[in-house]
Amino acid sequence: MKYPTLKTGAAALLISALILPGAMSASAALPETNTIPQVINYGLSDQIRVAVKNASVVPTKTGTQLSVTVRLYNGGNATVRVPEHELRVLTKGGLTYTLKPSAVNKAALEPQEVAELVYAVSVEVKNIGELAQISFVNVDLYTYPKTERNLLTLPAGDVWYGVGETAPSKPQQLVWGQSFTIPGINSGLMYTPLEATIQNTSSGKAAVVKLLAENPGTGRESVPTFRIDGVAGEKMYAGQSSETDVTALEAGEKSYLHFVIPLEQGVSLSELLLVSTDTFAGKEGTAVLSTGKLTLALPTTKPTSSHVTNYSYGEPIAIDALSKVIDVQTEVSLMEFHLHENPEEGHKTAVAKFKLKNNSDSPVAMPIFGTEISNDQGVAYRGSRQMNTVATMNPGLSYVVSYSYTLPQTEEEDHYTMKLLDQLSAAPYTTTVAAVSVKQEEEQERQSFSLYPFEIKVNGVQVSYLYNNGMYQYKFGVDMDVKQLENVVVDSNFSKLRFEVVDNAGRIVGTQDATLTGPKKLISGKQVLEANNITTDHFSYPFTVHLYEVIETETGTAKRFLMSDQ
Repeated sequence: MKYPTLKTGAAALLISALILPGAMSASAALPETNTIPQVINYGLSDQIRVAVKNASVVPTKTGTQLSVTVRLYNGGNATVRVPEHELRVLTKGGLTYTLKPSAVNKAALEPQEVAELVYAVSVEVKNIGELAQISFVNVDLYTYPKTERNLLTLPAGDVWYGVGETAPSKPQQLVWGQSFTIPGINSGLMYTPLEATIQNTSSGKAAVVKLLAENPGTGRESVPTFRIDGVAGEKMYAGQSSETDVTALEAGEKSYLHFVIPLEQGVSLSELLLVSTDTFAGKEGTAVLSTGKLTLALPTTKPTSSHVTNYSYGEPIAIDALSKVIDVQTEVSLMEFHLHENPEEGHKTAVAKFKLKNNSDSPVAMPIFGTEISNDQGVAYRGSRQMNTVATMNPGLSYVVSYSYTLPQTEEEDHYTMKLLDQLSAAPYTTTVAAVSVKQEEEQERQSFSLYPFEIKVNGVQVSYLYNNGMYQYKFGVDMDVKQLENVVVDSNFSKLRFEVVDNAGRIVGTQDATLTGPKKLISGKQVLEANNITTDHFSYPFTVHLYEVIETETGTAKRFLMSDQ
Protein backbone atom coordinates (compact mmCIF):
# COMPACT_ATOMS: atom_id res chain seq x y z
CA MET A 1 0.00 0.00 0.00
CA LYS A 2 1.30 3.41 -0.97
CA TYR A 3 0.31 6.05 1.54
CA PRO A 4 -0.42 9.69 0.68
CA THR A 5 2.40 12.13 1.12
CA LEU A 6 2.23 14.14 4.35
CA LYS A 7 1.03 17.66 3.62
CA THR A 8 0.57 20.85 5.55
CA GLY A 9 -1.77 23.72 4.84
CA ALA A 10 -0.93 27.41 5.12
CA ALA A 11 1.66 26.85 7.84
CA ALA A 12 4.88 24.97 7.42
CA LEU A 13 5.67 21.82 9.40
CA LEU A 14 6.87 22.66 12.91
CA ILE A 15 8.66 20.24 15.23
CA SER A 16 9.09 20.98 18.91
CA ALA A 17 9.22 19.19 22.20
CA LEU A 18 5.80 20.27 23.43
CA ILE A 19 3.06 22.46 22.12
CA LEU A 20 3.38 25.06 24.88
CA PRO A 21 6.26 27.53 24.51
CA GLY A 22 8.81 27.26 27.29
CA ALA A 23 7.56 23.89 28.60
CA MET A 24 10.11 21.28 29.62
CA SER A 25 10.65 18.65 26.96
CA ALA A 26 9.77 15.06 27.70
CA SER A 27 13.28 13.88 26.97
CA ALA A 28 14.78 16.42 29.35
CA ALA A 29 12.38 15.50 32.15
CA LEU A 30 12.82 11.74 32.00
CA PRO A 31 15.63 9.52 33.25
CA GLU A 32 17.96 8.22 30.56
CA THR A 33 16.40 4.77 30.80
CA ASN A 34 13.05 6.13 29.57
CA THR A 35 12.92 6.49 25.79
CA ILE A 36 9.48 8.04 25.29
CA PRO A 37 9.67 10.08 22.04
CA GLN A 38 9.13 13.81 21.85
CA VAL A 39 5.77 15.20 20.77
CA ILE A 40 5.66 16.59 17.22
CA ASN A 41 3.58 19.67 16.41
CA TYR A 42 2.27 20.59 12.96
CA GLY A 43 0.93 23.80 11.47
CA LEU A 44 -2.83 23.77 10.83
CA SER A 45 -2.95 27.47 9.91
CA ASP A 46 -0.72 30.53 10.17
CA GLN A 47 -1.39 30.79 13.91
CA ILE A 48 -2.61 27.34 15.00
CA ARG A 49 -0.32 24.41 15.74
CA VAL A 50 -1.68 20.90 16.30
CA ALA A 51 -0.38 17.71 17.92
CA VAL A 52 -1.92 14.32 18.54
CA LYS A 53 -2.64 13.69 22.21
CA ASN A 54 -4.48 10.35 22.05
CA ALA A 55 -5.50 7.94 19.31
CA SER A 56 -7.20 4.59 19.81
CA VAL A 57 -8.76 1.73 17.88
CA VAL A 58 -10.44 -0.62 20.33
CA PRO A 59 -12.88 -3.50 19.80
CA THR A 60 -16.48 -3.23 21.00
CA LYS A 61 -19.25 -5.83 21.22
CA THR A 62 -20.47 -4.99 17.74
CA GLY A 63 -17.37 -3.71 15.99
CA THR A 64 -14.74 -1.05 16.64
CA GLN A 65 -14.52 2.36 18.31
CA LEU A 66 -12.10 4.88 16.86
CA SER A 67 -11.15 8.03 18.74
CA VAL A 68 -8.63 10.82 18.33
CA THR A 69 -7.85 13.74 20.63
CA VAL A 70 -5.76 16.59 19.23
CA ARG A 71 -4.26 19.57 21.03
CA LEU A 72 -4.41 22.99 19.37
CA TYR A 73 -2.33 26.05 20.27
CA ASN A 74 -2.96 29.59 19.07
CA GLY A 75 0.45 31.21 18.81
CA GLY A 76 -0.91 34.51 17.54
CA ASN A 77 -1.89 37.69 19.35
CA ALA A 78 -5.59 37.67 18.42
CA THR A 79 -8.57 35.34 18.59
CA VAL A 80 -8.50 32.81 15.74
CA ARG A 81 -11.26 30.52 14.52
CA VAL A 82 -10.43 26.86 14.09
CA PRO A 83 -10.67 26.13 10.36
CA GLU A 84 -13.83 24.31 9.29
CA HIS A 85 -12.88 20.68 8.88
CA GLU A 86 -13.67 17.01 9.13
CA LEU A 87 -11.23 14.76 10.98
CA ARG A 88 -10.47 11.55 9.11
CA VAL A 89 -8.25 8.58 9.75
CA LEU A 90 -6.65 6.37 7.14
CA THR A 91 -5.71 2.77 7.93
CA LYS A 92 -2.69 0.98 6.52
CA GLY A 93 -5.20 -1.14 4.60
CA GLY A 94 -6.50 1.93 2.77
CA LEU A 95 -9.76 2.38 4.69
CA THR A 96 -10.88 5.93 5.53
CA TYR A 97 -13.17 6.79 8.45
CA THR A 98 -14.62 10.17 9.34
CA LEU A 99 -14.86 10.80 13.09
CA LYS A 100 -17.56 12.89 14.72
CA PRO A 101 -16.55 15.93 16.79
CA SER A 102 -17.51 16.26 20.42
CA ALA A 103 -20.34 18.74 20.90
CA VAL A 104 -18.18 20.84 23.22
CA ASN A 105 -15.18 21.18 20.89
CA LYS A 106 -14.07 24.81 20.67
CA ALA A 107 -14.66 26.75 17.46
CA ALA A 108 -12.11 29.48 18.23
CA LEU A 109 -8.96 29.95 20.29
CA GLU A 110 -7.95 32.99 22.30
CA PRO A 111 -4.34 34.27 21.98
CA GLN A 112 -1.83 31.80 23.46
CA GLU A 113 -4.71 29.44 24.35
CA VAL A 114 -4.33 25.66 24.29
CA ALA A 115 -7.47 23.55 23.69
CA GLU A 116 -8.17 19.89 23.11
CA LEU A 117 -10.59 18.70 20.43
CA VAL A 118 -12.08 15.23 20.79
CA TYR A 119 -13.39 13.04 17.96
CA ALA A 120 -14.89 9.55 17.98
CA VAL A 121 -16.98 7.12 15.97
CA SER A 122 -18.21 3.56 16.47
CA VAL A 123 -18.50 1.36 13.41
CA GLU A 124 -19.87 -2.14 13.00
CA VAL A 125 -16.64 -3.31 11.44
CA LYS A 126 -14.06 -5.58 13.04
CA ASN A 127 -10.37 -5.98 12.24
CA ILE A 128 -9.92 -2.45 10.93
CA GLY A 129 -6.17 -2.82 11.22
CA GLU A 130 -3.58 -0.19 12.08
CA LEU A 131 -3.99 3.54 11.64
CA ALA A 132 -1.53 5.24 9.31
CA GLN A 133 -2.55 8.90 9.13
CA ILE A 134 -4.88 11.53 10.53
CA SER A 135 -6.17 14.31 8.28
CA PHE A 136 -7.97 17.63 8.69
CA VAL A 137 -10.10 18.06 5.57
CA ASN A 138 -12.15 21.16 4.65
CA VAL A 139 -15.35 20.19 2.84
CA ASP A 140 -17.24 22.84 0.88
CA LEU A 141 -20.85 21.68 0.81
CA TYR A 142 -21.95 24.76 -1.12
CA THR A 143 -20.32 23.70 -4.37
CA TYR A 144 -21.55 21.04 -6.76
CA PRO A 145 -20.10 18.61 -6.73
CA LYS A 146 -18.76 19.28 -3.25
CA THR A 147 -15.07 20.07 -3.09
CA GLU A 148 -12.53 18.99 -0.51
CA ARG A 149 -9.27 20.62 0.48
CA ASN A 150 -6.71 18.88 2.66
CA LEU A 151 -5.63 21.23 5.48
CA LEU A 152 -3.17 18.94 7.22
CA THR A 153 -2.16 15.29 7.22
CA LEU A 154 -0.01 13.93 10.01
CA PRO A 155 1.15 10.50 11.18
CA ALA A 156 -1.15 8.66 13.57
CA GLY A 157 1.77 8.15 15.94
CA ASP A 158 1.36 5.85 18.94
CA VAL A 159 -2.11 4.31 18.74
CA TRP A 160 -3.81 2.29 21.46
CA TYR A 161 -5.25 -1.01 20.19
CA GLY A 162 -6.27 -2.59 23.50
CA VAL A 163 -4.70 -5.43 25.47
CA GLY A 164 -5.74 -8.34 23.23
CA GLU A 165 -3.21 -10.80 21.86
CA THR A 166 -3.99 -9.62 18.33
CA ALA A 167 -3.25 -5.96 19.11
CA PRO A 168 -0.63 -4.88 16.52
CA SER A 169 1.32 -2.81 19.02
CA LYS A 170 1.52 -2.29 22.76
CA PRO A 171 2.54 0.75 24.83
CA GLN A 172 6.06 1.01 26.17
CA GLN A 173 6.56 -0.98 29.37
CA LEU A 174 8.45 0.56 32.28
CA VAL A 175 10.10 -1.30 35.12
CA TRP A 176 8.65 -0.78 38.57
CA GLY A 177 9.97 2.37 40.22
CA GLN A 178 11.06 4.02 36.96
CA SER A 179 10.08 7.70 36.72
CA PHE A 180 8.19 8.85 33.65
CA THR A 181 6.16 11.58 32.00
CA ILE A 182 2.98 10.69 30.11
CA PRO A 183 3.62 10.63 26.34
CA GLY A 184 1.44 12.91 24.24
CA ILE A 185 0.23 14.88 27.25
CA ASN A 186 0.91 18.60 27.44
CA SER A 187 2.51 18.38 30.87
CA GLY A 188 5.99 18.30 32.33
CA LEU A 189 4.89 16.53 35.52
CA MET A 190 7.02 13.55 36.53
CA TYR A 191 5.55 10.40 38.07
CA THR A 192 7.20 7.59 40.03
CA PRO A 193 5.38 4.39 41.06
CA LEU A 194 6.06 3.74 44.75
CA GLU A 195 3.65 1.12 46.04
CA ALA A 196 1.25 -1.48 44.65
CA THR A 197 -0.57 -3.91 46.94
CA ILE A 198 -3.48 -6.33 46.69
CA GLN A 199 -5.90 -5.82 49.59
CA ASN A 200 -9.12 -7.42 50.78
CA THR A 201 -11.64 -5.49 52.83
CA SER A 202 -15.39 -5.63 53.42
CA SER A 203 -15.66 -3.53 50.26
CA GLY A 204 -14.02 -6.27 48.21
CA LYS A 205 -10.67 -7.10 46.67
CA ALA A 206 -8.65 -4.33 45.04
CA ALA A 207 -5.20 -3.36 43.87
CA VAL A 208 -4.03 -0.10 45.43
CA VAL A 209 -1.37 1.91 43.58
CA LYS A 210 0.48 4.97 44.86
CA LEU A 211 2.35 7.33 42.53
CA LEU A 212 4.57 10.24 43.46
CA ALA A 213 3.78 13.23 41.25
CA GLU A 214 6.26 16.10 41.13
CA ASN A 215 6.66 19.29 39.16
CA PRO A 216 10.33 19.79 38.15
CA GLY A 217 9.51 22.86 36.09
CA THR A 218 9.40 26.57 36.87
CA GLY A 219 5.66 27.18 36.60
CA ARG A 220 2.36 25.82 37.85
CA GLU A 221 1.24 22.61 36.14
CA SER A 222 -2.25 21.10 36.08
CA VAL A 223 -2.55 17.38 36.77
CA PRO A 224 -3.94 15.76 33.61
CA THR A 225 -6.86 13.35 33.71
CA PHE A 226 -5.64 9.77 33.77
CA ARG A 227 -6.07 6.61 35.77
CA ILE A 228 -4.24 3.35 36.49
CA ASP A 229 -5.92 0.14 35.30
CA GLY A 230 -5.05 -3.47 36.01
CA VAL A 231 -4.41 -6.02 33.27
CA ALA A 232 -5.02 -9.75 33.70
CA GLY A 233 -4.48 -11.57 30.40
CA GLU A 234 -6.82 -9.93 27.90
CA LYS A 235 -9.10 -8.48 30.55
CA MET A 236 -8.81 -4.99 31.96
CA TYR A 237 -9.96 -3.74 35.34
CA ALA A 238 -10.59 0.00 35.46
CA GLY A 239 -8.97 1.95 38.27
CA GLN A 240 -10.43 4.90 40.13
CA SER A 241 -8.52 7.91 41.40
CA SER A 242 -8.92 8.57 45.12
CA GLU A 243 -7.71 12.17 44.88
CA THR A 244 -10.18 15.04 44.88
CA ASP A 245 -7.93 17.90 45.96
CA VAL A 246 -4.76 17.45 43.86
CA THR A 247 -5.58 19.33 40.65
CA ALA A 248 -2.31 21.22 40.08
CA LEU A 249 1.26 21.35 41.39
CA GLU A 250 3.33 24.47 41.89
CA ALA A 251 6.95 24.57 40.72
CA GLY A 252 8.96 22.10 42.82
CA GLU A 253 5.86 20.74 44.57
CA LYS A 254 5.31 17.01 45.17
CA SER A 255 2.17 15.08 46.00
CA TYR A 256 0.84 11.53 46.04
CA LEU A 257 -1.80 10.17 43.70
CA HIS A 258 -3.71 7.06 44.76
CA PHE A 259 -5.64 4.66 42.52
CA VAL A 260 -7.92 1.81 43.55
CA ILE A 261 -8.53 -1.01 41.05
CA PRO A 262 -11.49 -3.23 42.08
CA LEU A 263 -10.78 -6.89 41.28
CA GLU A 264 -12.67 -10.15 41.22
CA GLN A 265 -11.65 -12.88 43.62
CA GLY A 266 -9.04 -15.19 42.13
CA VAL A 267 -7.74 -12.60 39.64
CA SER A 268 -3.98 -12.13 39.39
CA LEU A 269 -2.77 -9.01 37.61
CA SER A 270 0.02 -9.30 35.05
CA GLU A 271 0.77 -5.57 34.74
CA LEU A 272 -0.59 -2.07 35.29
CA LEU A 273 -1.73 0.25 32.54
CA LEU A 274 -1.66 4.05 32.62
CA VAL A 275 -4.76 5.27 30.79
CA SER A 276 -5.33 8.81 29.52
CA THR A 277 -9.00 9.81 29.51
CA ASP A 278 -10.98 12.28 27.39
CA THR A 279 -14.63 13.26 27.54
CA PHE A 280 -16.77 13.00 24.39
CA ALA A 281 -20.17 14.70 24.25
CA GLY A 282 -22.49 13.19 21.65
CA LYS A 283 -26.17 12.75 20.87
CA GLU A 284 -26.42 9.82 23.28
CA GLY A 285 -24.79 11.68 26.17
CA THR A 286 -21.31 11.99 27.54
CA ALA A 287 -18.79 9.16 27.29
CA VAL A 288 -15.26 8.67 28.58
CA LEU A 289 -12.68 7.69 25.96
CA SER A 290 -9.75 5.70 27.33
CA THR A 291 -6.32 5.45 25.71
CA GLY A 292 -3.55 3.26 27.06
CA LYS A 293 -0.27 5.18 27.21
CA LEU A 294 2.23 3.17 29.25
CA THR A 295 2.39 -0.21 30.97
CA LEU A 296 4.02 -0.58 34.37
CA ALA A 297 5.56 -3.83 35.51
CA LEU A 298 4.38 -4.90 38.95
CA PRO A 299 6.86 -4.91 41.85
CA THR A 300 8.57 -8.28 41.96
CA THR A 301 9.34 -8.56 45.67
CA LYS A 302 7.41 -8.01 48.86
CA PRO A 303 9.02 -5.71 51.44
CA THR A 304 10.35 -7.67 54.41
CA SER A 305 12.39 -6.78 57.47
CA SER A 306 15.57 -7.23 55.43
CA HIS A 307 14.50 -4.40 53.10
CA VAL A 308 13.77 -1.74 55.72
CA THR A 309 15.73 0.10 58.38
CA ASN A 310 16.47 -1.64 61.67
CA TYR A 311 14.70 0.16 64.46
CA SER A 312 15.74 1.00 68.02
CA TYR A 313 12.86 1.27 70.45
CA GLY A 314 12.03 4.79 71.55
CA GLU A 315 13.61 6.47 68.52
CA PRO A 316 11.40 8.72 66.36
CA ILE A 317 10.13 6.85 63.31
CA ALA A 318 10.88 8.49 59.96
CA ILE A 319 7.44 9.41 58.65
CA ASP A 320 6.83 10.17 54.97
CA ALA A 321 7.07 13.96 54.77
CA LEU A 322 4.23 14.10 52.21
CA SER A 323 1.86 12.12 54.39
CA LYS A 324 -1.34 13.92 55.35
CA VAL A 325 -2.07 11.47 58.17
CA ILE A 326 0.54 12.55 60.72
CA ASP A 327 1.31 16.21 61.39
CA VAL A 328 4.95 17.15 60.76
CA GLN A 329 5.17 18.40 64.38
CA THR A 330 4.03 15.03 65.76
CA GLU A 331 6.78 12.62 66.74
CA VAL A 332 5.90 8.92 66.63
CA SER A 333 8.00 6.33 68.46
CA LEU A 334 7.47 2.60 68.99
CA MET A 335 8.05 1.91 72.69
CA GLU A 336 7.09 -1.76 72.99
CA PHE A 337 6.37 -4.76 70.79
CA HIS A 338 5.62 -8.08 72.52
CA LEU A 339 4.38 -11.39 71.12
CA HIS A 340 2.89 -13.98 73.48
CA GLU A 341 0.87 -17.18 73.30
CA ASN A 342 -2.35 -16.81 75.28
CA PRO A 343 -3.38 -19.89 77.30
CA GLU A 344 -6.84 -21.15 76.38
CA GLU A 345 -7.12 -18.70 73.47
CA GLY A 346 -5.80 -20.86 70.62
CA HIS A 347 -3.71 -18.08 69.08
CA LYS A 348 -0.88 -15.69 69.76
CA THR A 349 -1.27 -12.00 70.48
CA ALA A 350 1.18 -9.21 69.75
CA VAL A 351 0.85 -5.77 71.30
CA ALA A 352 2.60 -2.62 70.10
CA LYS A 353 2.64 0.63 72.07
CA PHE A 354 3.36 3.90 70.30
CA LYS A 355 4.28 7.20 71.93
CA LEU A 356 2.95 10.27 70.12
CA LYS A 357 4.49 13.59 71.11
CA ASN A 358 3.28 17.04 70.08
CA ASN A 359 6.44 19.06 69.43
CA SER A 360 4.58 22.20 68.32
CA ASP A 361 3.46 25.17 70.39
CA SER A 362 -0.27 24.61 69.82
CA PRO A 363 -2.73 21.72 70.13
CA VAL A 364 -2.89 19.24 67.23
CA ALA A 365 -5.34 16.48 66.38
CA MET A 366 -4.47 12.97 67.52
CA PRO A 367 -3.37 11.24 64.30
CA ILE A 368 -5.35 8.18 63.33
CA PHE A 369 -3.15 5.75 61.45
CA GLY A 370 -3.27 2.02 60.89
CA THR A 371 -0.50 -0.49 61.50
CA GLU A 372 0.52 -3.82 60.03
CA ILE A 373 3.26 -6.31 60.83
CA SER A 374 4.65 -8.81 58.32
CA ASN A 375 7.20 -11.59 58.69
CA ASP A 376 10.08 -12.37 56.36
CA GLN A 377 7.80 -14.58 54.25
CA GLY A 378 5.61 -11.57 53.54
CA VAL A 379 2.68 -12.81 55.64
CA ALA A 380 0.98 -9.70 57.03
CA TYR A 381 -1.19 -9.15 60.11
CA ARG A 382 -3.28 -6.00 60.44
CA GLY A 383 -3.28 -4.18 63.78
CA SER A 384 -6.41 -3.28 65.71
CA ARG A 385 -6.22 0.16 67.33
CA GLN A 386 -7.36 0.75 70.89
CA MET A 387 -10.97 1.84 70.98
CA ASN A 388 -10.73 5.28 72.55
CA THR A 389 -8.06 7.98 72.53
CA VAL A 390 -7.97 11.68 73.22
CA ALA A 391 -9.04 13.83 70.26
CA THR A 392 -6.41 16.55 70.75
CA MET A 393 -2.79 16.47 71.88
CA ASN A 394 -1.53 19.47 73.82
CA PRO A 395 1.92 20.92 73.08
CA GLY A 396 4.94 19.39 74.76
CA LEU A 397 3.07 16.29 75.94
CA SER A 398 3.26 12.64 74.94
CA TYR A 399 0.38 10.20 74.57
CA VAL A 400 0.23 6.41 74.28
CA VAL A 401 -1.75 4.48 71.65
CA SER A 402 -1.82 0.66 71.59
CA TYR A 403 -2.40 -1.78 68.74
CA SER A 404 -2.99 -5.52 69.02
CA TYR A 405 -2.37 -8.26 66.44
CA THR A 406 -3.80 -11.78 66.32
CA LEU A 407 -1.37 -14.38 64.95
CA PRO A 408 -1.57 -18.17 64.53
CA GLN A 409 0.16 -20.39 67.05
CA THR A 410 2.50 -21.54 64.28
CA GLU A 411 4.01 -18.06 63.95
CA GLU A 412 7.58 -18.36 65.18
CA GLU A 413 9.30 -15.26 63.77
CA ASP A 414 10.99 -12.75 66.06
CA HIS A 415 11.68 -10.06 63.41
CA TYR A 416 8.86 -8.20 61.70
CA THR A 417 8.36 -5.27 59.36
CA MET A 418 6.20 -2.74 61.16
CA LYS A 419 4.24 -0.47 58.80
CA LEU A 420 2.34 2.69 59.65
CA LEU A 421 -0.59 3.04 57.29
CA ASP A 422 -2.56 5.88 55.72
CA GLN A 423 -6.21 4.83 56.06
CA LEU A 424 -7.69 7.99 54.52
CA SER A 425 -6.21 8.65 51.07
CA ALA A 426 -7.55 5.45 49.46
CA ALA A 427 -10.20 4.47 52.04
CA PRO A 428 -11.22 1.80 52.82
CA TYR A 429 -7.82 0.63 51.55
CA THR A 430 -4.43 1.68 52.88
CA THR A 431 -0.98 2.84 51.80
CA THR A 432 2.30 2.96 53.71
CA VAL A 433 3.67 6.12 55.36
CA ALA A 434 6.53 4.49 57.31
CA ALA A 435 8.17 1.08 57.69
CA VAL A 436 10.81 -0.20 60.13
CA SER A 437 12.25 -3.58 61.04
CA VAL A 438 11.55 -4.52 64.65
CA LYS A 439 12.47 -7.42 66.88
CA GLN A 440 9.95 -8.40 69.51
CA GLU A 441 11.04 -7.67 73.05
CA GLU A 442 11.60 -10.45 75.56
CA GLU A 443 10.64 -9.99 79.19
CA GLN A 444 13.74 -9.97 81.37
CA GLU A 445 12.15 -11.67 84.36
CA ARG A 446 9.17 -13.96 84.66
CA GLN A 447 7.29 -11.63 86.99
CA SER A 448 8.48 -8.31 85.60
CA PHE A 449 6.99 -6.74 82.51
CA SER A 450 6.49 -3.42 80.79
CA LEU A 451 3.24 -1.67 79.92
CA TYR A 452 4.70 1.58 78.65
CA PRO A 453 4.96 3.99 80.42
CA PHE A 454 4.71 1.62 83.40
CA GLU A 455 7.22 -0.94 84.67
CA ILE A 456 5.52 -3.58 86.84
CA LYS A 457 6.92 -6.31 89.01
CA VAL A 458 4.61 -8.81 90.72
CA ASN A 459 6.14 -10.01 93.98
CA GLY A 460 3.35 -12.42 94.77
CA VAL A 461 -0.33 -13.26 94.31
CA GLN A 462 -2.47 -15.03 96.89
CA VAL A 463 -6.00 -16.31 96.32
CA SER A 464 -8.62 -16.69 99.03
CA TYR A 465 -12.31 -17.44 98.80
CA LEU A 466 -15.59 -16.64 100.44
CA TYR A 467 -18.42 -19.13 100.83
CA ASN A 468 -21.89 -17.65 100.95
CA ASN A 469 -25.23 -19.40 100.36
CA GLY A 470 -23.64 -22.37 98.65
CA MET A 471 -21.50 -20.26 96.29
CA TYR A 472 -17.79 -19.50 96.23
CA GLN A 473 -16.31 -16.08 95.49
CA TYR A 474 -12.62 -15.35 95.17
CA LYS A 475 -10.26 -12.59 96.27
CA PHE A 476 -6.74 -11.71 95.11
CA GLY A 477 -4.02 -10.52 97.38
CA VAL A 478 -1.47 -8.78 95.15
CA ASP A 479 1.97 -7.52 96.14
CA MET A 480 3.52 -5.52 93.31
CA ASP A 481 5.85 -2.67 92.39
CA VAL A 482 4.48 -0.08 89.95
CA LYS A 483 6.77 2.52 88.42
CA GLN A 484 5.79 5.15 85.85
CA LEU A 485 8.85 5.80 83.71
CA GLU A 486 8.18 9.29 82.44
CA ASN A 487 5.68 12.09 82.30
CA VAL A 488 3.32 10.71 79.67
CA VAL A 489 -0.40 11.43 79.60
CA VAL A 490 -2.23 8.27 80.72
CA ASP A 491 -6.02 8.41 80.99
CA SER A 492 -8.96 6.04 81.34
CA ASN A 493 -8.40 4.78 77.80
CA PHE A 494 -5.17 3.08 78.86
CA SER A 495 -5.04 -0.72 78.94
CA LYS A 496 -6.00 -2.65 82.09
CA LEU A 497 -4.63 -5.63 83.97
CA ARG A 498 -6.87 -8.70 84.19
CA PHE A 499 -6.44 -11.33 86.90
CA GLU A 500 -8.00 -14.73 86.20
CA VAL A 501 -8.35 -17.61 88.68
CA VAL A 502 -8.18 -20.95 86.88
CA ASP A 503 -8.92 -24.18 88.77
CA ASN A 504 -7.19 -27.51 88.23
CA ALA A 505 -9.80 -28.45 85.62
CA GLY A 506 -8.88 -25.44 83.50
CA ARG A 507 -12.06 -23.51 84.29
CA ILE A 508 -11.99 -19.76 84.94
CA VAL A 509 -13.66 -19.45 88.33
CA GLY A 510 -12.84 -15.84 89.13
CA THR A 511 -11.73 -12.72 87.25
CA GLN A 512 -11.07 -9.07 88.03
CA ASP A 513 -9.86 -6.11 85.99
CA ALA A 514 -7.66 -3.46 87.58
CA THR A 515 -6.57 -0.09 86.24
CA LEU A 516 -3.30 1.81 86.39
CA THR A 517 -5.09 5.17 86.30
CA GLY A 518 -7.85 6.83 88.28
CA PRO A 519 -8.80 6.77 91.98
CA LYS A 520 -8.75 2.95 92.27
CA LYS A 521 -5.55 2.40 90.33
CA LEU A 522 -3.00 -0.22 91.25
CA ILE A 523 -0.10 1.10 93.31
CA SER A 524 3.13 -0.25 94.72
CA GLY A 525 2.62 -2.49 97.76
CA LYS A 526 -0.04 -4.96 98.83
CA GLN A 527 -3.67 -4.60 97.80
CA VAL A 528 -6.78 -6.80 97.64
CA LEU A 529 -8.96 -7.30 94.59
CA GLU A 530 -12.29 -9.09 94.76
CA ALA A 531 -13.39 -11.28 91.86
CA ASN A 532 -17.06 -10.56 92.23
CA ASN A 533 -18.19 -11.17 88.69
CA ILE A 534 -17.87 -14.97 88.68
CA THR A 535 -19.21 -17.37 91.27
CA THR A 536 -19.35 -21.15 91.34
CA ASP A 537 -20.81 -23.86 93.51
CA HIS A 538 -17.69 -25.99 93.00
CA PHE A 539 -14.40 -25.64 94.78
CA SER A 540 -11.19 -27.21 93.56
CA TYR A 541 -7.59 -26.72 94.44
CA PRO A 542 -4.85 -25.78 93.51
CA PHE A 543 -5.46 -22.50 91.73
CA THR A 544 -3.47 -20.83 88.97
CA VAL A 545 -3.64 -17.05 88.47
CA HIS A 546 -3.18 -15.79 84.92
CA LEU A 547 -2.36 -12.14 84.45
CA TYR A 548 -3.16 -10.35 81.17
CA GLU A 549 -2.94 -6.91 79.70
CA VAL A 550 -6.39 -6.12 78.28
CA ILE A 551 -6.98 -3.59 75.50
CA GLU A 552 -10.37 -2.60 74.13
CA THR A 553 -9.87 -2.35 70.36
CA GLU A 554 -11.97 -1.69 67.30
CA THR A 555 -12.43 -5.43 66.78
CA GLY A 556 -13.05 -6.42 70.40
CA THR A 557 -11.05 -7.15 73.53
CA ALA A 558 -7.40 -8.05 72.98
CA LYS A 559 -5.52 -9.98 75.68
CA ARG A 560 -1.76 -10.06 76.02
CA PHE A 561 -0.58 -12.81 78.35
CA LEU A 562 1.87 -11.55 80.97
CA MET A 563 2.46 -14.28 83.58
CA SER A 564 1.07 -17.21 85.58
CA ASP A 565 1.37 -17.68 89.34
CA GLN A 566 0.45 -20.77 91.37
